[in-house]
Amino acid sequence: MPRTPRHPSLPTEAWRDSANATASPPGNLRKVLRERRLAHTRKACLPCRERKVRCDHQQPCQTCLKRGHADLCLYPEPKSALHSPKRRRCQSDGEEPVIEEVGSGATSNVTVEAGTPSLLGGNSILAIARQDSMQPQSGSQRREAFETGIFPLLGMDNTSKQRDHIQVSHPGPSLPDDQETIQLFNTYRHRVHPSQLVLDDLDEVEKVVCSLIGRDSTREQSDSHFLCLLHAILAAGAQFSDLEPSSRVKKSQTHLKHALSFLGSFQYLWSHSKRLLQALVILGHVLQNDMNPRGAWVLGGTTIRLALSLGLHQPVSAQDGFRLSAAEAQHLRLAIVWQDALLSLAFDRPPASHEMDLTSDLPALGQTGSSHVALSYRQAMNWLCHLTLLHTRTRDESSPLLTTSQLLNDFDALESSLSPHLKYRRHCSSIRDIQEHYSLELHRNFTLSTLCRPILSRQIRISLGTNDAAMWLNRFQNALKRSVLAFVRLRALSNLATRSWAFVHNGLSSALLLAFTRHLNDSEDFAEIQDHLVKSLAEGGEDAGRFSTAHKKALKALKVLQEVEMGRITSRGQTGQEPAPICAGGDMTSQEGIFDFQDPSMLGMEDWLRTFDFDAFSPLEAYNLIMSDEPTAGPISSTGAGISD
Repeated sequence: MPRTPRHPSLPTEAWRDSANATASPPGNLRKVLRERRLAHTRKACLPCRERKVRCDHQQPCQTCLKRGHADLCLYPEPKSALHSPKRRRCQSDGEEPVIEEVGSGATSNVTVEAGTPSLLGGNSILAIARQDSMQPQSGSQRREAFETGIFPLLGMDNTSKQRDHIQVSHPGPSLPDDQETIQLFNTYRHRVHPSQLVLDDLDEVEKVVCSLIGRDSTREQSDSHFLCLLHAILAAGAQFSDLEPSSRVKKSQTHLKHALSFLGSFQYLWSHSKRLLQALVILGHVLQNDMNPRGAWVLGGTTIRLALSLGLHQPVSAQDGFRLSAAEAQHLRLAIVWQDALLSLAFDRPPASHEMDLTSDLPALGQTGSSHVALSYRQAMNWLCHLTLLHTRTRDESSPLLTTSQLLNDFDALESSLSPHLKYRRHCSSIRDIQEHYSLELHRNFTLSTLCRPILSRQIRISLGTNDAAMWLNRFQNALKRSVLAFVRLRALSNLATRSWAFVHNGLSSALLLAFTRHLNDSEDFAEIQDHLVKSLAEGGEDAGRFSTAHKKALKALKVLQEVEMGRITSRGQTGQEPAPICAGGDMTSQEGIFDFQDPSMLGMEDWLRTFDFDAFSPLEAYNLIMSDEPTAGPISSTGAGISD
C-alpha cells in the first residue's frame, strides 16, 4: 500500500479521520495539496538546523516539543515560493500580513508591501516573519512577541528594567571572611567617615553588615546595590588600614574591582537607589586616593548626571519614585558637591555640580566679629565648597579679581562663624578636634590661595595698584604658608595624611607655588616650612613611593630648590656673612630613594631649577609645568617656556 504523506499542520487522529472520510473535497484543496507537497521536500526546522539534530519534519517536531520551544519550530520557505508571482497575487487576494500598532489601545492595520526578490532570501528576517505571520495568532500574542523581541534591541525593555531593579541575587564577587569584613568596616567608620561624611545612616549600614556576618544564605539574597556600597566601603577602609603597604593596596584594589563589577551586574543608569549614589561617591574617593584623580573626576561626572536625572538638585523633594526624604536628599547633595568642588579645584577642571549647590542647604553665616554662630566641621566644609563653586562661576577671565572684596569678605565671614576648636588650636579638647582643625585649615587656605592665583599675573598687579597688589600678595602667601603648615601638622599626627590624595596635593602644591613666589615677599621662615614638608613626606616610606607622577615631580623640585637655597646661604657664609639656620634635621641620604624618581617629563628639570630666574619666569607657568601629569615634548629649556607677561 503506498504511503500517504502526513498533513503537517493537523494532529494524527484528525489526519486519519480525514483520510478515511468520503466527504466532498475541502474548499481550500489547493492549500492542502501544497502543504502535502512541501512535506516531501521540507528540510529540517530552523531550531533543528541550528542545533544540527534530527528532525521528523512535523510542526511542531518532536525535538522542539521535547526541548520546550514548540513556538520556535519554523520551517524555511522555499525560495521559489517567495519569488513566485502567484504568491504575491495570493497575498494581495486577502492574506496580507497585519502588524498591530504597539503602545496604543486601538489597533491599526498596516499593509506590508511585498519586497523585491533581492531582499527576500529564504533565511531573511522578513521571510521568516512572513511565514510566522501565516500562523494564526491573537493580537495579544503578536504584541507580546513584538515587545519581547524588538524592545530589548532598542533598549526599551521595561520588564527587564523592573526585573533588574528588584534583583537580589549577586554575581561572582563575594565578601571576605567575617574577621576581615569587621576590621575594614571599623577602619572606615573611625578613620575615613569622619573626614568624608558620605553616609548619613552609617548605623543602618552597620546593622545590615552584622546581618551578613556568618550567614551565607543572607549574603546570596542581599541587594546588589548594597553589596556594591559595602565593597566600596571595604576598599576605602583598606586604604587607611594598618596592613602592610602591598597587602593594603591589593585588598583595596580587589574590593574596588568587585564594587565596579556590581555596577555592571545591573543597569545602574536605569536602576536607581540611595545606596547606588552613596557607592558612587565613595568609589570616587577610593579612585582619588589610589592616585587616580582623573578617573575619580570622570566617575564624579557620572554621579552628578545620575543625581540630576533623579531630581536631586531640587530643594523640594520631587523624586517620589526615588523614595528619599528631604534630609536624605540634602545629605546626598552636599556629599556630591563636596567631592566635585574640591576635586575640580585641585585637579584644575571645571566643576559640574552648580545646579546641586543650593544655599538653602547651608546654615546662615554670622557677621564678621559675631560669636553666636558656631559651624561644625561638616557645615564649614559645605560652606567652603559653596564658596568655591560661587567664585569659580562668577570669576571673569578678563578681570578675575573684580570681586576681590566679596571674595575676602566671604572667607572672613566663614572664619568668624566657625566653632572655637576650628578657629583656634588651643580650644581643641580631643584628637578628633585637632584633626578637624588642621583639615579645615588645609582645605580653607588652599582654596583661598587658588582663587587668588590671578594676582601672580604682572598685568593684574599693575591694574590693582601698589597698595592693593601688596595686600593681595600678602594674603595669598599667608594662605599658602598656613596650608603647608596644616599639612605638616596633620602628617605629624598620623601617617594617614600621606594616603589622602587631597591632603598630599594641597600641601605639596602650596609649598611648590610658595617656592616660586617667594621673590615677591621674601620670608625668613620659608626654609623652615619647606624643610618640614620635605622631611614629613620623605619619612612616608612606601606611602610616598605611591605618589602620582605630578606629586613625585613636585617633591623632587622642592628638594632641588631647597639645595639651591642652602648653597646660596653657604656661599654667603663663606664671604663673611652669618649663615641663616637651616633645620635640615637628619641625614638626607636615608631619603634619597624617594628622590631618585625619573620621568621623561623631568629631563633637564633639575638644571632648569638650579638656574631658575624668579624675575623672568611666571610662577604659575613653572608650577603648571611641574604639576602636569602630561609628559613634555622634550627637555625643559633654560631660556624658553614660562616667561610671564
